Amino acid sequence: MAPGVTYAFVASTDATNPAVAFVAPGLSNSVRLYVGTDEVPFNYYIRQYTCGVSSRYLSSDNIFQIPTPDSELRGTFAYLSRKAATSTDFLMKYVAGFSVEGFSYFLTTQPEVYDPSDSSTPRVSKLSQVCQQDPLFDSYVEMRISCRSDSKDYNLVQAATLVQPGEILAERLGLPATEHLLVAAFYGQPDSVLCVYRLSDIRKRFTDNIQTCFNSSTLYVGRQFLGSTQYCTRDSQVSQTTILSSISIAQLYAEIDR
Repeated sequence: MAPGVTYAFVASTDATNPAVAFVAPGLSNSVRLYVGTDEVPFNYYIRQYTCGVSSRYLSSDNIFQIPTPDSELRGTFAYLSRKAATSTDFLMKYVAGFSVEGFSYFLTTQPEVYDPSDSSTPRVSKLSQVCQQDPLFDSYVEMRISCRSDSKDYNLVQAATLVQPGEILAERLGLPATEHLLVAAFYGQPDSVLCVYRLSDIRKRFTDNIQTCFNSSTLYVGRQFLGSTQYCTRDSQVSQTTILSSISIAQLYAEIDR
């Protein structure tokens, strides 16, 4: 570990900076704690190290610590740049996280444009993905996720969960029983909506975006992270997730009441 740097801090104690954490597989068949959290600015100066997303030990000797980074401070984490970590305007809110089929995912709301000095940028939702067998988080990628209903876009995710449909629901939706579904609630003043996404569609979008990045790279993916080597194309070329179906929260309750 670097002198004077501690990697045992997991999340902020400030209730306005909530964290998302879950247990999932890690390198070499280990079990790790995956954490997504934003930080209050002064913590950067105290710790000199701030993670957006990290994979941490759960063994008793090194519990909650991050495996020792290499000489270039690369490791199982997305290391926030000083500019992003100390900005009071560029704040990421981690809403949910889950693990499935060798990957870990996080849902966030954050400013649409990476400009830590601009507090007027509209907020959007993003879904990030990282391979659990990646020792340096080089596989970390992000993409926009939104929900559309009745010609209206809902951009702020409020809650989400991953489910596998039972036989009846899978048949009704025309899905294989092995398919995973991301169910996410979005807010768009003054109402909310629930959208359902196939995990297979999400994976395909990430794969398509990564391939496009290799073909024509122009912008960083995860530009708030220090030393990011992931690139992507301009927003108009980046695929978003495909919605399987959407339903208003009020309509959902009505369906349940029947």
